[in-house]
Amino acid sequence: MRTILFLAIIAYAGGCKTKPPTTDGNCQTLGTVVDFDGLDGCGYLIRLENGELLNPVAFPDDFQARDKQPIRFGYNELNDMASICMAESKMVEITCIEDLKSSGPVECSQISNPFAVTWMSKAIDRHNPLKIIKYQIGGKWAFAFEAVPDTFLYDCDGNLLCQTNGNQDDDCHRQYLNFISKGKTIWKGEGVWD
Repeated sequence: MRTILFLAIIAYAGGCKTKPPTTDGNCQTLGTVVDFDGLDGCGYLIRLENGELLNPVAFPDDFQARDKQPIRFGYNELNDMASICMAESKMVEITCIEDLKSSGPVECSQISNPFAVTWMSKAIDRHNPLKIIKYQIGGKWAFAFEAVPDTFLYDCDGNLLCQTNGNQDDDCHRQYLNFISKGKTIWKGEGVWD
């Protein structure tokens, strides 16, 4: 009888399922490792581009975390876990991770001051843009210098991809602008001067 009761409990416990966590297992999330060791119960957290902080339960054994390290990663949210850190918005399990310290896309994703990038500073002088918008196109970064009357789209290395006057049917829109998601404005200027 004990054996039957024991097997019934095991079968019942094994049949319980929790809601599957949301997954970003494609390793397409960009973030930066930040050292929060000075806060009680915290260690390395991951800051997303929107400023949100994630607390990884653990980094993979083959990954060496360090402060201000740019990464691309995937994760599962762990809704049933709590932390004493209290600085994060979510606890996560890392499903994949890549150190992007020397990769162009992450350097581009970190650009917030275009004057710190030589080719961007020159492009600002050349085009007198009203604003610069950062876009992601197929895993790579592009920057639209919106000027009057034209917009100039550059890749991360400063190569001019295309130029448009806003015509939705021109080559620039057909090849690039019609296929990119909402971008992030990284700089606003005053437009034409001199």
